[in-house]
Amino acid sequence: MKNYIKGFFMSFSMFTIIPLPFNPWDDDGAKYILTFYPLVGLVIGLLWYLLFKILLFVNTPVMIFTAAMMFLPHIVTGFLHLDGYMDICDALLSRRNREEKLRILKDSHTGAFAVICLGLIFIVEYSAMGTLLIKNSNMEALILIPILIRTMMALIMAKMPILKESSLVAFFVKDIGKKERLLIEVFGIIASIFLIFIMGVKGILFIGILIGIVMIFVRNAYKELGGINGDVAGYGLVIGEALSILLLSIM
Repeated sequence: MKNYIKGFFMSFSMFTIIPLPFNPWDDDGAKYILTFYPLVGLVIGLLWYLLFKILLFVNTPVMIFTAAMMFLPHIVTGFLHLDGYMDICDALLSRRNREEKLRILKDSHTGAFAVICLGLIFIVEYSAMGTLLIKNSNMEALILIPILIRTMMALIMAKMPILKESSLVAFFVKDIGKKERLLIEVFGIIASIFLIFIMGVKGILFIGILIGIVMIFVRNAYKELGGINGDVAGYGLVIGEALSILLLSIM
């Protein structure tokens, strides 16, 4: 139990900028970081919904309202996943061979494709969030979306082959057993049940489309790079959250 608690706090320390009591790195606790990744999503989702209620209450101008709602998940995570998204976009859109793509992935410089893709994802997020706020329907789903996406990414990292260059992800997943995977899946199932309760039959369609499209992008990255790493997980997460807002705005 002590190691689970350590893993819980280490997961929040690694994937958010939320201040927590100091917890030194612990190898026994680190193997549970991915197990509690969906709970990181729960906290982000609660903050997202709380911001919505506050800005709605104070009658915030729509453009400021939209921008604040769009950026909150990125700010809470310290823009960590956007960094991975940009790196993967730069590598995949280079249309080079696998070795060159992996070299680009390691390059600290920001390429043109990364900037273009960042602009595109921001346009999608802003327009979809603005539409969703005008629609003002099923907003409780904002609590659940970060849980679902992080459940997917945790399971992908736990089950798909890891790039040999990604020693950190390999360390996280090497000791994940059936019990830890089951716990991750339980978090996702609970979130899915609540989402279906909120959205009805549309919730089933929402989950199916979300999983299907995100997996297409992640599998393509896996195929092009020969494995997955933290950048691929960030890439899938950013696409998943943008797609979720888009789906909510049109369903």
